[in-house]
Amino acid sequence: MAVAWYTQKKTSSSTVEYGVTASSLDQSASSPTPPVSYILLGGYHHVVKLVRLQPSTRYYYRCGDAHGGWSEVFSFKTAPDDKLTEFSLSIFGDMGYLGSAERPMKISTDGLVKNWSALPARQTLEKLKNEGSIDLIWHVGDIGYIDDAFAHHPVEFTYEKVYNEYMNWIQNLTAVLPYMVSPGNHESECHSPACIVELRFNALRNFSAFNKRWHMPSQESGGVLNMWYSYNYGAVHFVSINTETDFPGAEETDTGDSHLKFMPAGHFAPNGTYLKWLEADLKAANESRANGGPNWIIVGGHRPHGVVKACCAAMFEKYGVDMYFNGHAHNYVRSLPSNGVTVERHHKLNHYHNAQGTVWITSGAAGSDETTYVVDVDEASGKAKPRATNKISKTEFAPGYTAPVGAEVSDVTTKAMSIGVLTVKNQSMLQWKLYSATSGEVLDELSVTKSS
Repeated sequence: MAVAWYTQKKTSSSTVEYGVTASSLDQSASSPTPPVSYILLGGYHHVVKLVRLQPSTRYYYRCGDAHGGWSEVFSFKTAPDDKLTEFSLSIFGDMGYLGSAERPMKISTDGLVKNWSALPARQTLEKLKNEGSIDLIWHVGDIGYIDDAFAHHPVEFTYEKVYNEYMNWIQNLTAVLPYMVSPGNHESECHSPACIVELRFNALRNFSAFNKRWHMPSQESGGVLNMWYSYNYGAVHFVSINTETDFPGAEETDTGDSHLKFMPAGHFAPNGTYLKWLEADLKAANESRANGGPNWIIVGGHRPHGVVKACCAAMFEKYGVDMYFNGHAHNYVRSLPSNGVTVERHHKLNHYHNAQGTVWITSGAAGSDETTYVVDVDEASGKAKPRATNKISKTEFAPGYTAPVGAEVSDVTTKAMSIGVLTVKNQSMLQWKLYSATSGEVLDELSVTKSS
């Protein structure tokens, strides 16, 4: 487990004390490198890895040091080391920070909107955590929309301040559950004019803030920073891909989201390295599956099918990727299994059995500041709140239906604000549920099974 935290002042060490009871933190680990400060504004980022932990065990911990002070005591549970233990994770993309009632939008151009909110999605995650319904979280890009911070305070430099506030906002999730992340286009750089005027852009471009705050298992899986990595958890081999840089045709191959020439991006490894890594990783996972390893291969990234098709959908088919999750589009789309050319139309609407292609799911409606939500006014507080608009479209395809070659055929779509949960029942069954973030009702449900 990696434990990361931030301090405003430099400390003499970065240390985590931990143990199997809250009253006996009898083990400790420290970072071999000093905490990192990477912006003119100040502040330090710390990370410590805890190794040789026991599986399926709850550990209690605190972080800090004797001179700078300690955090409160938190706890987490480690992953199982078997393929039989059921577990669940929430998967979504494009969740902003608070909402327009709490953070009014001063600039609403270039996709930004006046009325938006991420609060219902955040509250849904809190409820799932409190119920014990999720064991980890996977945020597939566009984390907090920090690069839009300037739109709330146009003449101030607030990028780092807002990122820190966002991290505090989700701390009671991240301090107790693994919070896995994938890079999205809104992670690429700071867009504030103050970044440029005050020369902070040198440190706040090419996914730098994203890579300083998060610490995914790239070293353990041969990946690079938080840009691409993989890991096993129970019956699943998870792969987080980079849909933003380092492959031919990537939108941020040479520049970030603004496409300003003095804000370069990409090139995290020599040309071709990323796709070679991805193919080797998927190949190894497929071979491991054939030899009794995790039976499911699940991939996630920020951008949807069209981008993935250009870079690596052929690999998905070749090595039997079962499901792909993404955000970027601020809605929900569940598609029939497809290998990019052939669409499997014989499955039941809510049950895909022995699919040969990949199941494609867009879950990007967690509340972005680029999506207008219908709002009501709360009489008690006078503040705007999203209305529960949960309209959903479901399509049954007749047995003789023929889709155009290469078409993406969708079973279920909705624009409702939502959060998804994937439950891995065992080696032969997955269950996916989409929850309305405003009402809590299940909007969509799917089982994916394999013959044992």
